[in-house]
Amino acid sequence: MANLHDSGTGTPEISKVGIIGAGVSGIAAAKQLRNFSPIVFEATDSVGGVWKHCAFHSTRLQTPRNDYEFSDYPWTPLPDYPPPENDSATFPTHLEIVEYLENYARHFDVLKFVKLNHRVVEIKYLSDRKPTYYDGMWGDFGKPLSGDPAWEVGVRTPLSEDIQ
Repeated sequence: MANLHDSGTGTPEISKVGIIGAGVSGIAAAKQLRNFSPIVFEATDSVGGVWKHCAFHSTRLQTPRNDYEFSDYPWTPLPDYPPPENDSATFPTHLEIVEYLENYARHFDVLKFVKLNHRVVEIKYLSDRKPTYYDGMWGDFGKPLSGDPAWEVGVRTPLSEDIQ
């Protein structure tokens, strides 16, 4: 269980699922677990993970575009970022990857779960309650683990050096 104290009200925000990072895996996990209203803690000011904040903006994907797309969200080349002359659109640019990830997050409405500028600095296990199963809410990929563990997640934001 993710627990985040809302700095606006002072009351804790509680979720069944906490996800650290809004990169490729984080936004995919948030989409898959959206019925649980996850909280996605992202340390930076945007989604995209290492693709958004990499040091070299000339970086291109080293695997073909179709091997890197989400199965439920096809990737089409962006007209504003054509491939360099004598190059194939098979290997997208850094900007295309960032745009694709941002569009994916927008398309599946997972941005509402993302807490930008919330750096996770500690995680504390609180307890394990009785087993709970979520029949009817789970996706197509099985059932959640048994048990009902509770965790407290400490985050730091630019508004405060205190751990919330």
